[in-house]
Amino acid sequence: MEHIKGIKGITLLVAISGGLFASAAYADGGYVGYAINHGAKPVVTSRGICVRGGRPVTDGPVPAYCAPAPVAVAAAPTPAPVPAPIAPVEQTILVSKPITITGINFKFDSYKLLDHDIRVLDEVASFAKNHPEAVLDVNGYCSKVGTYAYNLKLSKLRAQSVAQYLTHHGVASDRMVLKGHSYDNPVATNATPQGRFLNQRVEINSSIKVQKTVR
Repeated sequence: MEHIKGIKGITLLVAISGGLFASAAYADGGYVGYAINHGAKPVVTSRGICVRGGRPVTDGPVPAYCAPAPVAVAAAPTPAPVPAPIAPVEQTILVSKPITITGINFKFDSYKLLDHDIRVLDEVASFAKNHPEAVLDVNGYCSKVGTYAYNLKLSKLRAQSVAQYLTHHGVASDRMVLKGHSYDNPVATNATPQGRFLNQRVEINSSIKVQKTVR
């Protein structure tokens, strides 16, 4: 019986001492709401965070020496780089540019060159020299007076007269293509002298290569 009483006495002493320890600990407002160990120190995780609970009051403020629970903050996504504007690709190509030379006219029923024809043909010769790759299409025409066959022959003679002058001024004959058109393709009326004079003509068609920038 004495032995049992001794055990009860020890148990009662531990309970009383534990109650005193708890009361002392709970009386410290700095510890309210957080667990403490037997040394009256806060229970701290390996990440430095105080453990809540394990005490009568669990909603007290965070003690100053306790690290608050980390709040995960999502990192702002890195904005995708804005692609630089793509400059349009430009390239230079050669294209054909058509050339039509007019102003070579003749008197009625004649294939003799006039003074103003000579001035135009000198410019044609200069053009041919500056563009050695150009081929000249020399086309003769007449007004609609007389038969088609007669005017066809006359239109060819007019083309030949122009080509002969150009040959004498440095244009190779193999660069010229001659053709007569009789009174086809009029550019003016045949009812008046002025209109017929405009139809009695030679036109020179050609083309040159020019550079063009495209995208």
